[in-house]
Amino acid sequence: MNTVTICTAQLVDHEAPVTLDELARFCEQQTEWVQSLVDQGVVPASRGPSSGQWVFTSVSVTRARHVARLQRDFEVNLDAAALMVDLMEEVRHLRGRLSLFK
Repeated sequence: MNTVTICTAQLVDHEAPVTLDELARFCEQQTEWVQSLVDQGVVPASRGPSSGQWVFTSVSVTRARHVARLQRDFEVNLDAAALMVDLMEEVRHLRGRLSLFK
């Protein structure tokens, strides 16, 4: 018997940001969790032009998903997960700079 897995994707960028509810769903979290990320400055948000509600770009989606994964996998609090995400981004940035010298 064969198993079929169906995957869906949503393009996220500056022209097509996601809403608070969508970001919470992408991270399998409650909207209050996303609000705490924004309140603590872990995830950048901006106000939508038409609705005035928060919208999130791909950078926010990536950071939020990383925080959610770290909290789930390592059972760390929000502050620790945010620090870990910052450090991982710094390592990626530094590796990118190092590759310029090769």
